Amino acid sequence: MSRPVQPHAAERESALERAAEALRARGLPLTLQRRAILERFLGCTDHPAADTLHADVAVRMPGLSRATVYRTLETLVELGLAVRIPHPGWEQRYDPRTDLHHHLVCDTCGAVLDHEAPALDHLPLPARAGGFEAQGYSVQFRGQCAACARSTDRRRPAPRRNGA
Repeated sequence: MSRPVQPHAAERESALERAAEALRARGLPLTLQRRAILERFLGCTDHPAADTLHADVAVRMPGLSRATVYRTLETLVELGLAVRIPHPGWEQRYDPRTDLHHHLVCDTCGAVLDHEAPALDHLPLPARAGGFEAQGYSVQFRGQCAACARSTDRRRPAPRRNGA
């Protein structure tokens, strides 16, 4: 799985400060554990699962519990600072990007990649169908990422030639 792309220091600090303000407004302090989680999560592009995030942060903070990571991520979702990405068959993923964008999901390795598709950004929301009121959407395209497709191609037998 690819490592997260790190934003510039100023962008990272700005995102951290916004998160800290939102946490304080909710009556939650920016503890060392939350800060470490936020430093790894905010600005990342790898759409980590909670367990992946825990493993990454626990290297620097061995006493960090999985429960703290799960609670922090869910709090970020509640505050509108993160989005849960449904990922059938795999662990739930989290995305620090809350703007409208879409995803490419690999059914082989579980990778989730951002996909910009302006044409999809203007789909009409369905009218109240059966009492359901749609409030937003994100499109997921499922298939194979480039690395898995290459790996699959290497495992396929070479085509036979005449007389072979």
